[in-house]
Amino acid sequence: MNIGIDIRLIAYRRGMGNFVYHLVNQLAQLPTAHQFFLYTDAIRLGQNVPRDPRFQVKVLRPRLYPVWEQILLPWQAARDRVDVLHCPANTAPIMKANRTRLVLTLHDVMYMLPGSVLPFPPSVYQRLGRLYRRTVVPRAAAHATRITTDSHFSQSDIVKRLQIPAPRITVIPLAPSPAFHKLADGAYVQAVRDKYGLPRPLIITLGAIDPRKNTARIIEAFSLFQAQDPSAHQLAITGLSAREHAYFATQVRRWGLEDSVQLLGFIGEEELVALYNAAEMLVYPSLYEGFGLPVLEAMACGTPVISSTVTSLPEIAGTAALLVDPTNTAALAQAMAQIANDSGLKERLVQRGHQQVRPFSWPRTARETLAVYEQAAAE
Repeated sequence: MNIGIDIRLIAYRRGMGNFVYHLVNQLAQLPTAHQFFLYTDAIRLGQNVPRDPRFQVKVLRPRLYPVWEQILLPWQAARDRVDVLHCPANTAPIMKANRTRLVLTLHDVMYMLPGSVLPFPPSVYQRLGRLYRRTVVPRAAAHATRITTDSHFSQSDIVKRLQIPAPRITVIPLAPSPAFHKLADGAYVQAVRDKYGLPRPLIITLGAIDPRKNTARIIEAFSLFQAQDPSAHQLAITGLSAREHAYFATQVRRWGLEDSVQLLGFIGEEELVALYNAAEMLVYPSLYEGFGLPVLEAMACGTPVISSTVTSLPEIAGTAALLVDPTNTAALAQAMAQIANDSGLKERLVQRGHQQVRPFSWPRTARETLAVYEQAAAE
């Protein structure tokens, strides 16, 4: 059959972009005779797409997001006589050709939550994105033949928020990239530490101005933890844009942590692996996650994890992390102290983490996604 996949995010190697990249490249490893049409709005894709005659890239213009997704994508899919169209990044066309079965991946439906439950982000771009998803997703999900999602928590949330019957939703977990593992090259790890000015025992977190990432509370909790021994640890907050850097620099000054907190921009995968290897712990107390991939990435690198008691995170972390109420700053600081001061606990978390991450793999994700395509085509 002909399978179309929206790959616009494939070169954006974060979050959903990583999902699209690993899914498409693992599909190319499967012994299937299906033909794949990869739809994008970018000409330069580099090494991100498979070099395989079964996979044909089609660039659709103009790039304006709503026009591209709602008009150009379904029009081109109809011209290509696509049997199954997979939209893997939370949104999809509202209208499509009758012959085309839609498979929609909803990683989460947090954009359907009211502002009183999950605060609206301060970014105008993010607010517009949330408005677009709140408008489009319920309609697209209603006519999707099959929906895939990353966790059982997200499955139940989709049922609750969108009134989609559970049997139409297939849970297919994500996985860390094979690049995330324990490194034998201590010199490289040290070089990355030196590059970012991180000589002291290290705590790492992935920050964002989005309130659900809880970054301001992490800084406050770190200040409570540091009060016990101000010279002991450093906190590295990665993934910050220039605007986010300026915002959180104010928070760092507020708590007098200029010498202990490093605000870093986007870190490429290779260096991020090194920082996980260098860190004593990952702190990831998110307020809402459809999956929480950094938890597994850190575990794959042998890094103890502190995470959250809410949404999908207990499901993903299992018993291999310290789970805390993400709204309890004192509890978060106490968890940092537990890992820092208890070598036995640290070793138990490392060993449990290796066991927890083992069932998650991208080949599994690709096999189970292909099975959904075939199910959708038969319906």
